[in-house]
Amino acid sequence: MSVPAVPCAPAGVVGCEPEVLAATAVVYYLRNRRKQRNFIMANVTGAGHLHFHAENLPKDGTGCPGTWMFEAAWDYFFRDQKVVIRGVRGDWTSGDNLDAVNRLTVGGAMSLEEACKRTWTYRRAKSKGFSRYQYIDARGGPGQYVSVDVVFLP
Repeated sequence: MSVPAVPCAPAGVVGCEPEVLAATAVVYYLRNRRKQRNFIMANVTGAGHLHFHAENLPKDGTGCPGTWMFEAAWDYFFRDQKVVIRGVRGDWTSGDNLDAVNRLTVGGAMSLEEACKRTWTYRRAKSKGFSRYQYIDARGGPGQYVSVDVVFLP
């Protein structure tokens, strides 16, 4: 399969020069040539779950926005490849999603499910019609999770 056309960088964004490094039936890797830690690596699992890792570090207001990169990956799999996506997977061992879950569950203030539904990944999943939560696994406890693995389903 040939590498698809590189999506145009969003208007008004500073320091976003995207390039597609891999694009197969189940893998999509887009990175920013101008910022080393600005990329999305996405794949569709055997269960049909869109699983991805997006990063834009340091958080300095430059680079390709995470939401834009998610949309590029979604469009590649869903529209261009006609892959059936049955869920959006959140598999967090670090980063903003895990930080949010820990901040929201500390002291039992919120359930794991409710906290997961307030993450960046959940907002992306919900925007595509995947708002139902399914627990897979979690290590640690409220406010101190070291990993959380969930999937958002239609």
